[in-house]
This record gives sequence, structure tokens and C-alpha cells, in this order.
Amino acid sequence: MTADRVDASGDERLALTFSQHVVRLQTVFEQAIAPTLAAQGLTPAELDVLAALRSVGAPYEQRPKELAARLLLTTGGLSNVLRRLDARGLVSRVPDPSDGRSHNVRLTPEGVTTTLATTAAATTALQRVLAAVPAATLQDTLHQLRSILGAVDGSRADPPAFGYLPEAPVPGSPTAG
Repeated sequence: MTADRVDASGDERLALTFSQHVVRLQTVFEQAIAPTLAAQGLTPAELDVLAALRSVGAPYEQRPKELAARLLLTTGGLSNVLRRLDARGLVSRVPDPSDGRSHNVRLTPEGVTTTLATTAAATTALQRVLAAVPAATLQDTLHQLRSILGAVDGSRADPPAFGYLPEAPVPGSPTAG
């Protein structure tokens, strides 16, 4: 083992402690946004799907296989989420213009509105949780977490954000006031 890496023969307490802190933060964040999700009747997985679709830009659609890979969901798990979102009118399936045999998933206008409202409220809740943490600490930690994610899953060191922060509405778009 090199001095700057943790491996199977290294300090297992470091890996365990790190993972426990990450899981604890996730739990704190989930608890903070739980009231927002409950008010919208959404699960965390449903919000992830809506936010991921919103983040790809208009017309807010993506192939299910790409969406599943991006969200680290199985295709079966994604299918269940999509069925629920479709039943609520938040997403629809549209023909894939590049492959007539396939369908993409697209946010409906109601889905865009719900996503914007939910992500705005969730962001506010998360800001309250993190209010005591200096912005520089958050920036440094974000940089480090991106590095870790890149190292452990082979992805780019700077993965795309899910777009949880709502963008300013474009005049004339379904989200414009």
C-alpha cells in the first residue's frame, strides 16, 4: 500500500469512518427535504428522475437507459418510478426521433412546474441545513467529493450536476410566469 491510498490491507477504519459520515450526511439531507417531498407526493427517486430530466434542458427528455445509468438505478427500478410519474402526468413517453422503435421520457409541462417548485423548496431546506458551514468549506468539500467519485467509479472528476437548482425561466417557456 502506498502512503496516499487506502486498499484492502490498509486502514479499514478510515474507509468505514468515511462511509459512515457520507451516509449520515445523506440521512440528514433526506430528513431535511422529506416534508417537501411529502407535500408534493414524491419519493426521493421520483425527484431524482424529475430533476435529472430538467437538467438536460428543453425539451427535457432522455432515453430511459441513459437516465437509469445517470441515476445509478436499474432499468426495472426506473420503470417503476416512470410508471408512477406517468400516472401523475409528470412525464410522458415520446418516440425517439433517432430510433423509431424506442421511446424517450419527457417532462410534461406539469412535470416541469412540479420539478421547479420541488427543487426550489428542497434547495431552501438544504441551505438551512448547511447554513452554519462556510461557503469555502462547501466548495473545497465538493471538489474533494468529485475527485473521490471519479476515482471510485471511473467517471469524470467533475460529473454533471442534476440541476436541482431551478434556472431562471425563459420567457415564453412553460415555466415562465
